[in-house]
Amino acid sequence: MLKVLIAEPSYLIRKGLTDILGQFPEVTGIEVLGTHLGLSEMLEHHSPDLLIINTSIAAIHDEKELKKSIPASTQVIHLINTPLPSGSPQNQISALDSKLTIIEKLTACIKPAEGELEYENSEELTPREKLILENVALGLTNKEIASKLFISTHTVISHRKNITRKLQIKSVSGLTVYAILNGLIKMEDLS
Repeated sequence: MLKVLIAEPSYLIRKGLTDILGQFPEVTGIEVLGTHLGLSEMLEHHSPDLLIINTSIAAIHDEKELKKSIPASTQVIHLINTPLPSGSPQNQISALDSKLTIIEKLTACIKPAEGELEYENSEELTPREKLILENVALGLTNKEIASKLFISTHTVISHRKNITRKLQIKSVSGLTVYAILNGLIKMEDLS
């Protein structure tokens, strides 16, 4: 289970990150800090597994002192207020990144070694459930999926309940990330 500390001056960005992180079942605690004041104390007291810190807050602190106060086991993601060039490191998020890009980068940090486990879970889905999952990830409604596959809407809902139960993922965005990571759909398929 994962504890996260967000050090970000913008209320809107803090709320957005909190909402996205809340979709990960691995995240058990989220603390937020809107200023540089008390950062060292929060790091010591909260001892987060993941620190998401805006570079404007990090720049205020003495670099050596900040590195000392961050626990060795803590992963750090730098939040930058400007666009990032393509190929930027996974531990950098731009405030201008799309929601999907942010979810992908957070997934890489939160579930770095669970790719094999997720693949095994994917094998538990029936071929029909995988087909339903693909269509859900592509943004189709239950009614559209039912029409496309020549089944009832009730059957689609039953399959979706089974998928949610098996994967322990409740949101459409979470299912979409799962489908991408497990090769059920490609990024290019999303519109």
